[in-house]
Amino acid sequence: MEALGNKSLLEDKINIRASDYRFSDKIKYYKGFTNDKGQQKGGSIVSELVSLADTKTDFTEQDIIDRSVKIVTEFIDFLKQKNLVKQQ
Repeated sequence: MEALGNKSLLEDKINIRASDYRFSDKIKYYKGFTNDKGQQKGGSIVSELVSLADTKTDFTEQDIIDRSVKIVTEFIDFLKQKNLVKQQ
Protein backbone atom coordinates (compact mmCIF):
# COMPACT_ATOMS: atom_id res chain seq x y z
CA MET A 1 0.00 0.00 0.00
CA GLU A 2 2.90 2.38 0.61
CA ALA A 3 4.52 1.76 -2.79
CA LEU A 4 5.24 4.76 -4.99
CA GLY A 5 2.89 3.39 -7.64
CA ASN A 6 0.00 3.65 -5.20
CA LYS A 7 0.57 7.36 -4.54
CA SER A 8 -0.53 10.44 -6.43
CA LEU A 9 -0.54 14.19 -6.12
CA LEU A 10 -4.15 15.20 -5.66
CA GLU A 11 -6.14 18.32 -4.97
CA ASP A 12 -6.93 18.84 -1.25
CA LYS A 13 -10.71 18.59 -1.54
CA ILE A 14 -10.61 15.46 -3.69
CA ASN A 15 -7.92 13.86 -1.53
CA ILE A 16 -9.97 14.38 1.63
CA ARG A 17 -13.12 12.91 0.03
CA ALA A 18 -11.46 9.94 -1.68
CA SER A 19 -8.61 9.07 0.67
CA ASP A 20 -9.87 5.90 2.35
CA TYR A 21 -11.97 4.39 -0.40
CA ARG A 22 -11.30 1.50 -2.77
CA PHE A 23 -10.27 2.47 -6.29
CA SER A 24 -13.70 1.61 -7.67
CA ASP A 25 -15.21 4.15 -5.25
CA LYS A 26 -12.58 6.82 -6.00
CA ILE A 27 -13.43 6.87 -9.70
CA LYS A 28 -16.31 9.32 -9.23
CA TYR A 29 -14.04 11.74 -7.38
CA TYR A 30 -11.43 11.58 -10.13
CA LYS A 31 -13.99 12.06 -12.93
CA GLY A 32 -16.45 14.38 -11.18
CA PHE A 33 -20.07 13.69 -10.26
CA THR A 34 -23.40 15.17 -9.24
CA ASN A 35 -24.22 14.68 -5.56
CA ASP A 36 -27.61 13.87 -3.99
CA LYS A 37 -28.37 17.61 -3.73
CA GLY A 38 -27.87 18.09 -7.46
CA GLN A 39 -24.56 19.91 -6.98
CA GLN A 40 -21.86 19.26 -9.55
CA LYS A 41 -18.55 18.22 -7.96
CA GLY A 42 -15.59 18.71 -10.26
CA GLY A 43 -13.13 15.93 -10.90
CA SER A 44 -9.37 15.97 -10.66
CA ILE A 45 -7.19 18.14 -12.89
CA VAL A 46 -4.57 15.35 -12.81
CA SER A 47 -4.93 13.82 -16.27
CA GLU A 48 -3.33 10.51 -15.26
CA LEU A 49 -6.00 9.94 -12.59
CA VAL A 50 -8.82 10.81 -14.97
CA SER A 51 -7.32 8.42 -17.53
CA LEU A 52 -7.09 5.65 -14.92
CA ALA A 53 -10.71 6.29 -13.92
CA ASP A 54 -11.75 6.11 -17.58
CA THR A 55 -9.92 2.86 -18.30
CA LYS A 56 -9.94 0.81 -15.09
CA THR A 57 -12.53 -0.45 -12.65
CA ASP A 58 -9.95 -1.74 -10.17
CA PHE A 59 -6.31 -0.99 -9.36
CA THR A 60 -4.51 -4.24 -8.58
CA GLU A 61 -1.21 -5.01 -6.88
CA GLN A 62 0.29 -5.61 -10.33
CA ASP A 63 -0.97 -2.19 -11.48
CA ILE A 64 0.82 -0.65 -8.48
CA ILE A 65 4.05 -2.49 -9.31
CA ASP A 66 3.86 -1.52 -12.98
CA ARG A 67 3.13 2.12 -12.15
CA SER A 68 6.03 2.22 -9.65
CA VAL A 69 8.43 0.98 -12.33
CA LYS A 70 7.05 3.49 -14.85
CA ILE A 71 7.39 6.44 -12.44
CA VAL A 72 10.99 5.58 -11.51
CA THR A 73 12.01 4.87 -15.12
CA GLU A 74 10.50 8.10 -16.43
CA PHE A 75 12.07 10.10 -13.58
CA ILE A 76 15.53 8.68 -14.27
CA ASP A 77 15.08 9.36 -18.01
CA PHE A 78 14.14 12.97 -17.18
CA LEU A 79 17.23 13.37 -14.98
CA LYS A 80 19.42 12.01 -17.78
CA GLN A 81 17.86 14.38 -20.33
CA LYS A 82 18.68 17.32 -18.07
CA ASN A 83 22.21 16.00 -17.44
CA LEU A 84 21.50 15.68 -13.72
CA VAL A 85 22.87 12.14 -13.38
CA LYS A 86 26.10 10.61 -14.56
CA GLN A 87 25.47 8.43 -17.59
CA GLN A 88 27.58 5.31 -18.05
